[in-house]
Amino acid sequence: MTVKSLDTLIQELKTFLRAYSRRLDTGDNSIAKELLITPFAVGGKIIMDQVSNAEDLHIVSRMSGTDLDNEATNYKLERLPGTYSTCILYFYANTAPTASITIPAGTKVQTTGTAFSSPILFETISDTSFDIADISAYYSYDRTRYEFPVDAICLSIGSAGNVASNTLSTIVSSAPSGISGCTNLVAASGGTDEESDDDLRTRIKLTATGRDLNVPNGIRSELRTLGFQDAYMVRIEDADAERTNGVDVFVIDQAPSTYSETFTYDAAQTAYVFSKRPVITVTAIVDGLGNTISSSDYDVHIDSTSSLRRSVYGQDYLTVFPSSGLTTGDVFVVTYTYSEKIVQAQQYFNNIANRVLTSNIYIKRSFPLYLYVTAALTMKASADGPTTRNQIRSALAQWVTEFNLDDNLQKSDLTVVLQTGYGDYPVDSVDAVVISSYYLQDEFGNVYLPVGESITVSSKQYVVYGNAILS
Repeated sequence: MTVKSLDTLIQELKTFLRAYSRRLDTGDNSIAKELLITPFAVGGKIIMDQVSNAEDLHIVSRMSGTDLDNEATNYKLERLPGTYSTCILYFYANTAPTASITIPAGTKVQTTGTAFSSPILFETISDTSFDIADISAYYSYDRTRYEFPVDAICLSIGSAGNVASNTLSTIVSSAPSGISGCTNLVAASGGTDEESDDDLRTRIKLTATGRDLNVPNGIRSELRTLGFQDAYMVRIEDADAERTNGVDVFVIDQAPSTYSETFTYDAAQTAYVFSKRPVITVTAIVDGLGNTISSSDYDVHIDSTSSLRRSVYGQDYLTVFPSSGLTTGDVFVVTYTYSEKIVQAQQYFNNIANRVLTSNIYIKRSFPLYLYVTAALTMKASADGPTTRNQIRSALAQWVTEFNLDDNLQKSDLTVVLQTGYGDYPVDSVDAVVISSYYLQDEFGNVYLPVGESITVSSKQYVVYGNAILS
């Protein structure tokens, strides 16, 4: 079918109406054009476009393989290649090392193959060293050996790389010096298969009908619709990219959810993987009798280094020490906070109906930077000092909730809030403010100091309230 232009449809309608009634004015400024010609021509054009789309998509429905790939390029689409699985490999020494341990990049470890399947091969991502002076910190009391964690990636794309825990145990080449063996205490994750013909056809359909999200601003807008304050997209080609096979979107979520999860203790098991991720903090662990387990009797591993960090795919887990008093079979309950919004957003973008052109999107928690300020206030004689200071602290806390990603902290703005308050917490009893120090600090203890009259905040960071010392 030949799709007619809007101008052609308008001319044909004018010809029809003039033939129907010679007295009817069909000129450019006529009532007939406004009430009849233009609305029907536009409607006809929409119908013809949709019929053309339907014809094209009917052809697509019969394509497969290379033919479908070639057709996808007409819609500026490519078949999604799949992703590599990643994990943490634990190289272990059965006796205390006498020298520093180094695990070279490219060290290969694989699963045990069967008569029906080939081994799955992983390799370490970068050179990782463990100084002899710190070796004791890597001793596992559960397995009575020294364990050294190293990030690794599967050498083949696909979900087959999501191997179970304790299956990567064969070091392909000779073991690094001082190492007795290797394993993965937590299952590998993140591997996805190449996009199927059916899924690619669906994306072509969504693009053709105008429903697909294909620009950063579209993704950002969609995430705000899902309840996030702000979002920042990092693509493969960006300087701050964390992955080579997908897009990361960092979001602000200041409303974490709390979850209590029950585990069964096993003296032979060291890693208890949280079912809700990304985990923010563990607030309490109690045994089956309700007794609190001391924080010195367990270790929380929040993934902060792998390319999956701060996402639902992050390797967040708990290690419980024998000193906890638990024995095999005992039940214990862990209460922790996590980002439910990120879980929901990841499910949303994993849904083929919402798949974006860039796809393979990981939603990640952005990095909060806590504001700490020390200042001297000159107050009016009638001011209530303690009340005024508390009012200012509340004003600061409210002020920073409106900071988005990449919003720098300006000293001049900070001074105004300290003197006049903000939002629901106005202040009119301060005559002058002298800021003696102000800085931002992340959750890892890194401090960001002002340069000139401001502190630079990256696109993965945002400001939150820490504390204010006011005199």
